[in-house]
Amino acid sequence: MKDYIEIDGRQGEGGGQILRTSLSLAVALQRPLHMTHIRAGRKRGGLLRQHLTCVRAAAEISGGEIEGAEMGSGEIRFQPGSVRAGDYSFSIGSAGSTLLVLQTVLPALMLADGESTVRIEGGTHNPMAPAFGFMEASLAPQLRRMGVGLQLELQRPGFYPAGGGCLVARISPGPARALVLEERGQEGSHAVHIGCAHVDPGVADREWGAIQRALHWTRERRRVLDMDSSVGPGNFLDVHLVFEHVTQVFTTFGSPGVSGQRLAKRLASQVKRSLAGTCPVEEHLADQLMLPMALLAGGRYRASRLSGHSATNAQLINRFVPGTAQADEGGTHGFQVQINPIFGGQTPSDRD
Repeated sequence: MKDYIEIDGRQGEGGGQILRTSLSLAVALQRPLHMTHIRAGRKRGGLLRQHLTCVRAAAEISGGEIEGAEMGSGEIRFQPGSVRAGDYSFSIGSAGSTLLVLQTVLPALMLADGESTVRIEGGTHNPMAPAFGFMEASLAPQLRRMGVGLQLELQRPGFYPAGGGCLVARISPGPARALVLEERGQEGSHAVHIGCAHVDPGVADREWGAIQRALHWTRERRRVLDMDSSVGPGNFLDVHLVFEHVTQVFTTFGSPGVSGQRLAKRLASQVKRSLAGTCPVEEHLADQLMLPMALLAGGRYRASRLSGHSATNAQLINRFVPGTAQADEGGTHGFQVQINPIFGGQTPSDRD
C-alpha cells in the first residue's frame, strides 16, 4: 500500500477548495489521503453537506474507503480504488453547489475507460461557486480542446437558499491534447444572459438597462432565460465575452437589499476591465484549468489574475507531484502559467 499523503486544511485559502482538489488528485493518482483541519479557515469548519457529498462522491467513483465521512468532521482518511466509468447520482440535500461536487469528480472521470453520466441535485447558481453558465460556456469548450467531451444539461435551476436544482453532466474521455491559450483571438458576439425566477418581472429590464448604459450594447445582445422551474426565487446576470479561442463569463447574483442596477454596474466594471486587457483567461477559468491540464497533456495559458484558489490548486498539485504547476507574473501581460503533464501527456487509459 502506498503511504498516505498528508494534507493540512489550514494551508492556502483554508476552505473547501483544498478538500476538493485533494480528493480529485487522490482518486486520479490512486494515492491514499489523510486530511486534517478541514475548512479550518472558515467560520463553520469541518464537512458541511456539500463537502460531505464531495467526499462520498469521490469514494463512489473509485470504490474507495473513507474514515471520518460525517457532518462536521475535520479529519478524513481516504483510500481510493481505481476510477470507474458509470452512471452516478448525488444529492447534496441543501442549496450547496452542484458544480463544486462536479468539480471534484470530473478530473478523475476524465481518466476513466469509458463515458460517464453524473446527475447532481442541489444549487446550480450559487454565489462563491462556479455557476452553470460559466461551466457550460467557458470551461467545457476548453476541456473539449484538451480531448475531453463535457456536455451539461440544466434540468432544473436551483438558487440559494431553496436549492432544489438538478444538473446532468456527460463526460466522454478521449486522447489527451495539450492546451495553449495565450491569445483571445477575434471578438465574437458578446451577450448578456439574465435569469429570473419568481421575482419582479421588471428586474430583468432594470438590470439590462444598467448594463446597456454602461457598455453601450444594443438589445440583440440580451438573452432572458426561463428559470420558472426553480423551486425558490433567484436572479443572476451572466456576461459572455466571446472570442475566437475562449469565452469569458462574468457573473453576479441578485441579493436582498441590493438593487439590480447596482449589481449590473459592478458587473459592467469587471467586463470593461477585461475588454481593456488582452489576457484570454480570467481568474475563475484560471482556477479551473490547472488540474485538468495536469492530468491530461499539460500546456500553458496567460491569465489576467490568479486568485487564492489558483494558488491553492498549484500548491496541492505540486504537493502530490512536485514541479507540475508553475506561474510567473508577466507585469502588464498578466500571469504565465505552465502546467507539465503528470502522466507525460497520456492518460492511464491511453497507456493500457
